[in-house]
Amino acid sequence: MFKPTFLGWLFIFSLYYQGGIFLGARTMRKDDLLRYQLIEVILLWEGRLTARHLTDYFSISRPSAQKSITDYKELNPTAFARNNSEKGHIAVAGFEPLFISSDFAQYQQFFAAQPESDSPLHFAIELLPVPLRNVTPEWVRPILLAIKQSLRLDIGYLSLSSPDYEDRIIQPHSIVFDGFRYHVRGFCEKNQDFRDFVLSRFNGEFVFEGAATHTAADDLLWQTWLDVVICPDQRLALKQRQCIEFDYQMQDGKKVIRTRAALLNYLLQRLRVDIYQTDAQSQQIIIEPECRKALSPYLNR
Repeated sequence: MFKPTFLGWLFIFSLYYQGGIFLGARTMRKDDLLRYQLIEVILLWEGRLTARHLTDYFSISRPSAQKSITDYKELNPTAFARNNSEKGHIAVAGFEPLFISSDFAQYQQFFAAQPESDSPLHFAIELLPVPLRNVTPEWVRPILLAIKQSLRLDIGYLSLSSPDYEDRIIQPHSIVFDGFRYHVRGFCEKNQDFRDFVLSRFNGEFVFEGAATHTAADDLLWQTWLDVVICPDQRLALKQRQCIEFDYQMQDGKKVIRTRAALLNYLLQRLRVDIYQTDAQSQQIIIEPECRKALSPYLNR
């Protein structure tokens, strides 16, 4: 039976736990919400929805799947129309989902890396394998609890400058994913400053040390927002620059990305503009020169 991937479930539950969805005087059931999200993903990215999408994904009966489609139609009456010649429900032009965003990564998270199947849900997108970091639930739980309850946390941490675990008292306020690994952002009592800690380098041995005295509101770099302006490498030919502009949806040859100052260097690494390439086609995009000057106080911090 065709099943969603772990990333698919993670995405679904992350949407659900962002807050309850209320319709009139009743709260939507979780099962209904999950089905509506799948309906929207299929309509938005494939354009044609059938009951089998739901029966295969959730292992439910066809009548139950049809009911979910009918109920969704009542919530979003102009979302799709029945097309008998195509034996399915076809998304209307300009379809706007209610329960998901328009980010294609969400479609990937639902269905990528599935085993070969005759299911209509199967498609050929592969995710690159990445090395697994040493992250366990037992190590993450105290950090999450400290964040949620604003606690000081005495915990062992391994750094490049300290090859043996040493006790650190930190006051964490956020967890950040940089596209490759997780970081814990919080106040470090050893350095008397807000720092980033690689989540996989904690050893899990911890003691709570009372209420935190520093929160996210005190983290100046966390509270400071920056506009990162990227543009095509001017060494490229005009047609090549236009290709880059189209690819990144630039307007007037520029794209503005808003980020926290504390996350600036992670963003630049992700965009691969932290290192200047001698070959223009390898570089492709750069930070707009005036923007780089404005960002200079925050680089490599």
